[in-house]
Amino acid sequence: MSNTETDKFRQLSPLLLDLQARFLQIRTLAEPDNVDKEALLNIQLLSQHALMTLDYALFAANVLQTKMPLTSISAAAAAREVADNLDQLAKSYDVELGLDITPKMELIFANEAAVKGALYGLASSLMTVRQTTDKKLRIVIAAQETLPNIQRLGIYSPDIMIKPSAIKLARLLSGCARTIAPNEIHHSGLGLLVSDQLVQALGSKLMRFVHRGQKGVGFYVPMSAQLSFL
Repeated sequence: MSNTETDKFRQLSPLLLDLQARFLQIRTLAEPDNVDKEALLNIQLLSQHALMTLDYALFAANVLQTKMPLTSISAAAAAREVADNLDQLAKSYDVELGLDITPKMELIFANEAAVKGALYGLASSLMTVRQTTDKKLRIVIAAQETLPNIQRLGIYSPDIMIKPSAIKLARLLSGCARTIAPNEIHHSGLGLLVSDQLVQALGSKLMRFVHRGQKGVGFYVPMSAQLSFL
């Protein structure tokens, strides 16, 4: 296998691992002894999450090869839509999902699908990682004006945090075999990988930040050039 083929395989492997985990979960939930109202709801949620993650992953793969169109969009609206999309999934993981949006935000110059995909990847990665505590977790999706003509989008939490090493690991994931136990949520790093690639396509990068004493990770985008001259 050539180096180019190996690189392509490494980029695909997180996606394959994530799909493997989701479909094994769905298969377990769909077994006759497990099919009840709650199981059917979990099957629906897992399917929706897997398909949305796959959509954003394919979009990320495409924008790496083509020039992504940019336009004036509302970061606040994008953050609200991502929160709505993740609301039921958060409840199934017993995660409290919040929103922190600066009032009356101006438009930014970006790509709407990339912004939503980056936020979705960050939030869902933090939400679905296996936890070792019984404490109910809180995750906040944020859209904030931080500097003149700049806005910050990302997530923060008082409980858990995405470390830089986790982002680096997501980029380096290879197609290693692993055992997946039924009824457990496994975290392949696909959401982080997708978020990282989409943020790079926007000309930014994932960075750590602190907001109100809580650690976060996000990215910075410029305000719309048309508005900045007003």
